[in-house]
Amino acid sequence: MGKGQRHSKNAGVMGAEGLTYAERRALGFGTVKERLGKDSLGNYYDCCLTLQPAVDPVITPEGYLYSKEAILENLLAQKKTLKKKLAAWEAAQEEEKKKELEQQAISQQAEIIAFDRANHMGISQQTVESIKTAIEVEAAHLANPVGGAASVMNIKENEERAKTMKAFWMPYKAPSAKEVVEKPSLDTMCPASGKKLKLKELIPVKFTPVPEGDAGRHMDPLTRETFGTSSKLVVLKGTGDVVLKETWEKLIKPEGVFNGHRIREKEVIELQTGGTGFAARDGEKVQTQKHFALGPGSGRQDLRGQHQGPRSLGGLNFMN
Repeated sequence: MGKGQRHSKNAGVMGAEGLTYAERRALGFGTVKERLGKDSLGNYYDCCLTLQPAVDPVITPEGYLYSKEAILENLLAQKKTLKKKLAAWEAAQEEEKKKELEQQAISQQAEIIAFDRANHMGISQQTVESIKTAIEVEAAHLANPVGGAASVMNIKENEERAKTMKAFWMPYKAPSAKEVVEKPSLDTMCPASGKKLKLKELIPVKFTPVPEGDAGRHMDPLTRETFGTSSKLVVLKGTGDVVLKETWEKLIKPEGVFNGHRIREKEVIELQTGGTGFAARDGEKVQTQKHFALGPGSGRQDLRGQHQGPRSLGGLNFMN
């Protein structure tokens, strides 16, 4: 039923189930968005794992900075986890092969028994097939019991009765899902980007410290300009030096040489900085959001955020 004004149930009065859009927004229904400040974002020299200033910093091909010890421990832990998953997959494969071999042996034995019965007892081919099926079902039941042992005779006697029964709650009526273990990938991933990352792809980073007594932490090795939270930085893969993006484009890129090393454009990695808190620079980094099905509060007071509706003026307060 719609929320138009033609239906009395949608009038929006006290106790009505159909609320207007404004009333739902007043109750906090929907997505709550809030602008993050500078203090909520990391610094350009922070490790993406420890969130502290990187020690022996290294950078990934995607531009994420890590402390060398932290990323090595993370990759090692991933390797151990992947080895356990691989061992579980190999065990599952061996078990599956074992079951297939057992099933083949059972089918062969059932054919031998049915052939013997057909040649020495003179039974029909239909009965032979029934005997084979009963033996295979009984063997499968003994290998994977679902709720009590059942003999071949009981299976055949109750076969027609079981087909007509609607007792879906009985064990033999319940379907059993086949547990499938997929082969795990042996590739380690970057914790920040989620992309494949190998140990040999990590590049050591070298920051140029500012002279003692000057403000700031690091500076550009060519222009001597101090880095800030709004600085666009790049890492030169050949040397590991961190320079301003503007320095690379205006001073290094035209010549293609830095400190005697040949620097190609594909060897320049842009450093993923923490951010400044300004939407014009950081985009979605400066906004956090959370969706509430009915609202985070009672609706009696304004909520923080840029897109909150007004308080409910009709007395519609949910005490949650």
